Amino acid sequence: MTAPLSAAPPTSPVWFRAVVWLAPLLLIVTAWMPDDSADKPLPVAGSVALTLLGVGLAALFAQVPRRLAYTLTDTGLRMSRFSGTFEWPYCELRVRRTDAGLGLRVGGVGLPGYYTGNYTFTGAGYRSVQAIASNTRGGLIVERGGTPYYLTPADPDAFAQALAARGVPVLD
Repeated sequence: MTAPLSAAPPTSPVWFRAVVWLAPLLLIVTAWMPDDSADKPLPVAGSVALTLLGVGLAALFAQVPRRLAYTLTDTGLRMSRFSGTFEWPYCELRVRRTDAGLGLRVGGVGLPGYYTGNYTFTGAGYRSVQAIASNTRGGLIVERGGTPYYLTPADPDAFAQALAARGVPVLD
């Protein structure tokens, strides 16, 4: 029996969303702007290529957050992200509630509604965490093999209780 649990709705500052969406928009717009001072104008094929790149980036930015999901199966915690799906057996997990959140990105992806990779951690107990999250706040820590993973289910308390009901120890 699987129990899909949604990730928390993404919340990002308006300035961050604007900066992220500005990149594909600038590619599309600047590809078609004339440059009177240039000796050779950009060929139409170059403008089309930059436009397609901008549209492709915009499509990627729109699809990436929709791929993030957590599912409790009979055998383990299944996590889906843009780069693939994997499942961790419950016997390898420990869960810890936290009020802290993600700090600076060390490596990985940081888009509005989609944070994966290595991040510093703002709370006690960990210097850094692996993020598989939709927000930078309001999550919990799931440890596997000594590695802390920061997850942001829509209801962290219910998620921790569901894991505990499946035999996952809840740490203080």
